[in-house]
Amino acid sequence: MSDTIDPGTTDSGTTDSGTTDSGTTDAGARLRAFVLSMPAARLLGFDFLDVAPGHVVLDLPFRPELGEHQGLFQGGILGALVDFAGASANATLLGPSEALMTLDYTVKLLRPARAAGLRAIGRVIDGGGRIGVASAELFLRDADGRVDDTGPVATGLVSTRRVDLRPRS
Repeated sequence: MSDTIDPGTTDSGTTDSGTTDSGTTDAGARLRAFVLSMPAARLLGFDFLDVAPGHVVLDLPFRPELGEHQGLFQGGILGALVDFAGASANATLLGPSEALMTLDYTVKLLRPARAAGLRAIGRVIDGGGRIGVASAELFLRDADGRVDDTGPVATGLVSTRRVDLRPRS
């Protein structure tokens, strides 16, 4: 992702808006709102189904403008969704004065992606230190939301770098 992600503390694992017992805004809702405010995320049109420390689930409905001439999801769209899923998973582990930026991502396209939508699962592999690494898997889903269990249509690795937002003296 070209923008940095700064969701604040990870004090809850839900995407519901609201507050925690301490009165702070839910971190999952902050992450969701921040990511979905990015123009590229709005263009893709995905949503968060789940946010927990080190884990996110995204859903992307198919629209013709996300496809290619045969009605499949275009490969670049799959790559962008891998980036958003992996970077968002890494962002769930950020502290209050941290942001992150994508360093690189690798995508393996395994089979054609023709479906009503895609389900993306991002999981942190190594969230410690300055560099975070997450995996992302994309699965086909039908119009009723059922996920195809025959395996992913794409997999990827996303590396991100933590950025300290505190002023330097």
